[in-house]
Amino acid sequence: MSASRILICGAGPVGLTVANSLARHGIPVRIIDAGEGPTDLSKALVVWRRTLQVLDSQIPAVAFIEHGHPLKQAAIWANGKPLGAIEMNDDPFDFPTGLLIPQSETEAVLIEHAAKHGIEVEWQTRLLDFTTQKDKVTCQLETPQGKEEQAYARLIGCDGAHSVVRHTLNLAFPGEAMDRRWLLADIEIDQEIDPHQIRADQSPDGLIAMFPIGKGRLRIIADGGPEDESNERAEPTDEEIQALLDDRTTTGWKITANHWKSEFRVNERQIENYVHGRVTLAGDAAHVHSPAGGQGMNTGMQDATNMAWKIALVEKGGASENLITTYQEERHSVGEKVLKMTGRGLRAAMISNPFVRHLRDAVMHIALSIPAIRKQLTEFLSEENITTRNSRLCGPGIRGAAIQPGDAFPHVLIEQQGQRQLSTNLLRGNEATVIVWGKAAERVLPTHFGVDGCGFALTKKILDTTGDIASLLEKFRLQADGCILVRPDAVVAAVGEDTNVVEETFNRWRSL
Repeated sequence: MSASRILICGAGPVGLTVANSLARHGIPVRIIDAGEGPTDLSKALVVWRRTLQVLDSQIPAVAFIEHGHPLKQAAIWANGKPLGAIEMNDDPFDFPTGLLIPQSETEAVLIEHAAKHGIEVEWQTRLLDFTTQKDKVTCQLETPQGKEEQAYARLIGCDGAHSVVRHTLNLAFPGEAMDRRWLLADIEIDQEIDPHQIRADQSPDGLIAMFPIGKGRLRIIADGGPEDESNERAEPTDEEIQALLDDRTTTGWKITANHWKSEFRVNERQIENYVHGRVTLAGDAAHVHSPAGGQGMNTGMQDATNMAWKIALVEKGGASENLITTYQEERHSVGEKVLKMTGRGLRAAMISNPFVRHLRDAVMHIALSIPAIRKQLTEFLSEENITTRNSRLCGPGIRGAAIQPGDAFPHVLIEQQGQRQLSTNLLRGNEATVIVWGKAAERVLPTHFGVDGCGFALTKKILDTTGDIASLLEKFRLQADGCILVRPDAVVAAVGEDTNVVEETFNRWRSL
C-alpha cells in the first residue's frame, strides 16, 4: 500500500466532502467509517447557500437542490403570536438561501459523486491507533477481514464529536455542556406542511422549532427542561411530543406517525488547533456547538473544502507544508464565531424570567421589522458573511473595490455569451480559475495555480465586458481591465488591473 494515499476517518458529510475535494485534484484517498453504512436518518436538515457555492465548482448545486426544498421563510412566534419573519431568497435563477434536505440525501449525493472518482466508503472499518512520522502516518485499522497496519501520507479526522483521531492525539476539547434536555422527533402530522418554511415558537415552557423534512414529514426540536438528578437519557414518548405541540404552538397539528425520537444534550466545544503535523481535523471532531441556525454540518463541510485544496496543492508540489497551517488560521476563527453566535441565540431562546422574556420578545419584534437587521441575520445563517481578508494567503487587491482578496467569489447573475447565468458557473469544473477582462485578457498567464509551475491546472475565463458585465464591474467598483484569481474553494485570492497579481500572489506563498 502506497504512503501517497490519504486516509480519511469518518464518512459523514464532512469526510465525504474532503474525499471529493481531494479527488478533484487527483489525490488518492481511502475513506473509512465504523458505521454499518450511510445514515438513513434526516439528522442535519439545512445546506446553506455558502456551502452550495463552495461545492458548486466540483459538484453542481442542482445535484443537491433536486433532492430538497428551497427555504423561503423562517417564522418566529412567541406566546402564540407572530413576532416576525426572515424572508429568504426565492429567485428561481439563483441558489436558495438555504436548502431543506435530509442529511441522508446530502450524503447520498456526496457518495454518488465520490463513486465517479472511483472512491467507495469502507464501512465497518475502525481506526484503532496511529503514530506520526515526519513523512507519513502509520495507522492500525480493524476491518471486517481483520486487523491491518498501513502507512499513509496524511490522516484527516472527520469522525465526529467522539473523534478517535482527537482522542489519540490526546487533545483537550474545552467548552461546556448545557444542563438541559433537548428532545427531537421526526413525525408525520394530519395537515399539509409548507415545505419552504421553518418555524420557531417561544413560550414560558421553552422553545420548540419545526422544520419540514420532505415527504410530508416534520422535524421537531424542543427544550425539554432541566436535566433530572439521574441525568439519564430517555427517548421522548409520542404523548410528550404531542403535548409540546399542543402547549407551545397554535398549529393544532396532530401526530399520525413518528419515525425517529431522541434526547440529546448541547455541547459547545472547540479544540485549540486543527492542524497537527500530518494529521488534521474538521467538523465535529474539531468543534461542536448549539444546533441553533443549523450551522454545524455546513461549517464542517466548509472546513473540508478549505483544508482539502491546501493539502492537495502541497502534495502536488505547488506549495510548502506551511500552506496547511493557514487552514487553522482561516477556519478556527470561523468555528469560534459560530460557537459564540449559536450559543447566544440558544440561550436567548431559553430565558425563563418573565420580564426578561417579555423584553426579549419586544426587541425581537422590532428587530425583525428592520430590513438591515433581517439582511444581517440572513447573511449569518447562510454563512455568506464569512471573509478571510486578514489571511496570509491574500494577494494584492484594488483599493476601493467591493471585491477584495479573502472574500467569497461574488455570486450574482451575469450575461455571458448571450446567456444569463450565475457568475459561479465560471468556476465549474476547474481546479482553479483566473477571470480576466479588457486588456488583461491579452496577457500571458501562468498555466498552474501554485509555485514553481507546479500545482493545479489554472483555467482562464475571459469576460465579455459589454452588457451585464459592464454593469457588474461598475457595481463592484472594478476597472475596465482586470483579473480575479479564485481559489478552489471559491474564495478570491487576488484582484488587480493587471495579471501580474497572479504571480505576485504565488510569490507571497513562498514565504509562508
